[in-house]
Amino acid sequence: MDSELVETRAEVQELHVPVPEDAPHHFPTATVLLKDRVLFTSWVEGRSTHRLGMLDLRTGQWRVLPGLRGMLRDALALSDQHALVLTDHALTEIDLKVPEVTRRLTAKIGKYNTYLHGEADDVVVVGNSAGAMESLVSLSTLTVLKRRRRSPLREETIAADVARAGAVRVLHHGSGLLIAATQTRESAPQSLLVLSSEDFSEVTCVDFPLGLNSAHVVSDGVIAAVPDIGRSRSLAAIPGLVSSVSDSGSLPLAELVQTANESAAEILKKSARRNPPRTIYRDHRLEPGDELTDVTGRRLTLENCVAARATWHHERPRISRVHVTDLELQSSSLSGSVLEDVTIDGLRCPNGSGFLFGCELRRVTLKGRVRGLILNPTLDDLDAATTARYAQWHRERVQDSEWMLDLTDATGDITIRGYPSRFIRRNPELQAVVTAEAADTLDWRSVDPGQSSLKIALHELVRSEWEDVTLIADTHSAHATDDLHYIQQLRALGIARPD
Repeated sequence: MDSELVETRAEVQELHVPVPEDAPHHFPTATVLLKDRVLFTSWVEGRSTHRLGMLDLRTGQWRVLPGLRGMLRDALALSDQHALVLTDHALTEIDLKVPEVTRRLTAKIGKYNTYLHGEADDVVVVGNSAGAMESLVSLSTLTVLKRRRRSPLREETIAADVARAGAVRVLHHGSGLLIAATQTRESAPQSLLVLSSEDFSEVTCVDFPLGLNSAHVVSDGVIAAVPDIGRSRSLAAIPGLVSSVSDSGSLPLAELVQTANESAAEILKKSARRNPPRTIYRDHRLEPGDELTDVTGRRLTLENCVAARATWHHERPRISRVHVTDLELQSSSLSGSVLEDVTIDGLRCPNGSGFLFGCELRRVTLKGRVRGLILNPTLDDLDAATTARYAQWHRERVQDSEWMLDLTDATGDITIRGYPSRFIRRNPELQAVVTAEAADTLDWRSVDPGQSSLKIALHELVRSEWEDVTLIADTHSAHATDDLHYIQQLRALGIARPD
């Protein structure tokens, strides 16, 4: 491709990616250009479903391929119709025309690889730039031929004139341009520097507060990508930087942006009809004295939301008169807050977000399926005085006879630690109570739990100062039968209360 620089003021345009508004954040991806024909990127939708977005640079049309195993890390064109895609957990061959997955390799290549390149006509190399070994893979059979020690990576050298401009990481060098980033870490706020490759004079500079992963010369301009496409939901397009003579057939960049944005909007419109988007509240913090009251909603996600610690009981963050159907917690914690007159119908707490410690519960009702919830009245803080305050508030709460938790219509993965059963409304078919006295005096250790993990709660009971423990069978678990049988045995031996 023959190119020359165009002296013009750069205009940054948003090139939209068909990422739903409720896509999870904090899943970094690569964005890869293949033969000036296709641009790949990836994101996560819904329940950790990985998507590969493919932008045809000749038509401006987006296509979305489901079924990836992990985020995109690298890609290699095999022909005009096929490509290899490297993700966190797999090497996948894709038919670009359909598009569909044609072959996949997961065995013996390890996880979290970061690079992919061809070595011979039938061999590609897969590896992790931080690892000592890499895999040689046969293209004809898509199997690992052997493992070998990785050669030391060549250190990137930056010319003094380029470094003086502020560049620390070169993203592209060619087409008359040198494109660089001003920070080594991709996720750090930084600038994109576009320099002339002849004298390193600045052509343009663009700020990227969400970080900068890569930049590619496409048609007459540059497309740059942040690491977290799920958060930005767009690429940055800077048209008119070069005058190009190319046989790639790519659209002029300004026209490509317009067509791609229309394509992304149409894909999202169709997707929304099948899966209505969730309402997401991000980065909220309940400060001491804050109250969240009188809320009703469906399909809500709390992402990176927290409750602050309080010095006085009346200042504890309070959530009251709330009714939510289908609630999801993502990287969030409501620990230490007061929950009063709250009803949750369907709750999902992935990646440890369900650890709710030190909460004061008053008339909290759980319904439907609950996944990953662990309730504990104690709140351990680095400040011993804070820990003691929350312990005292819990002691004061158990002097009040008002019920705390209703589990009669709830199923799923629920663990209750330290909240006395006399404050909990239960379903006796799925839940049972073992008192501290029974755990001390009766031979529960001889009862075979099978594959049930409920026995762990009894070990915790004898090591604690709890009055009792509520055992909850998870009917959605692969070990549901063992959970139920274990509870039945404990009741038959008089260890669990008959209810």
